[in-house]
This record gives sequence, C-alpha cells and structure tokens, in this order.
Amino acid sequence: MKLLVVEDDPLIGPAVKAVLENAGYTVVGPLRDAAKAARVGARECPDLALVDVNLAGGENGLVLARRLWEENGVPSLLMTGFDHHAAEARSFAMGLLRKPVMPDALVQAIGTASEILSGLRPSFKPAALELFTGSAATAAALPKARTA
Repeated sequence: MKLLVVEDDPLIGPAVKAVLENAGYTVVGPLRDAAKAARVGARECPDLALVDVNLAGGENGLVLARRLWEENGVPSLLMTGFDHHAAEARSFAMGLLRKPVMPDALVQAIGTASEILSGLRPSFKPAALELFTGSAATAAALPKARTA
C-alpha cells in the first residue's frame, strides 16, 4: 500500500514515515506544503493520504484532502491534535486520526483503512481513529480497490 504523508511538523512527519515504512508500507513524503502535496499526489497515485488538518501557510489540510479526492480519487485520513470534528470532511475523507498517536495505533489505523479500501469489514479500530461512516470517499473507493 502506497501512502502519501502530509505533515508540516519537522519532527512528526519523519517519525510517521519511519513508523509506516518499518511496518512495510511505501511512503511518499512527508510533504509540508499543500500545493506540492497535491502535485505529488496526482503524480504518485497513492492508495491513501494522511493529511494534517492544520498545515502552515496556504491551504489547510481539509482543502488538500478534498482536492486529492475530487481531482485524483485519493481517500484521506485526516490527522489533528486539536479538538476538531471535521464534519465538513465527511464527504471526502475516510476519517480522523487524533494526535498524538502512538506508533502501534498509527499502524493499526492504516490497517483499518486498508481493510475498508479492500472491501472488508475492519477487524480492529484503534481508539485514536474516528471513521466517517458512510463517507462518499470510502464508498467510492471500494469498487476501485476491488478491481485493482
């Protein structure tokens, strides 16, 4: 599974990448800029994007996640350490991952997303992950995942 990581914190981004690569995932990024992340997402065609909600400067993570979904069909898991319910993101994101997230919970959240994108019912959902039930991004991604 190829993952796009968009995180502007210079400590968190590389840590997320290391954890996910150690778990066997292919990671593109971390990218700190939403405009660059949109270009890279279009070029790399990741299976899933992990997008920080509060990116510094320019577009925020919600705008980026919507753009990745609408322009490239890339579903996202939003990440935030703030009290954010992301109700407006339910139409284009799979869910919300609350930071700080422990490495095991991060890997489990990606596993959960991977199961959903493969058309399976998740075997486990970490407490840090809020899934957006009925998300258009999730529903539309299922047929693509089954035929890939």
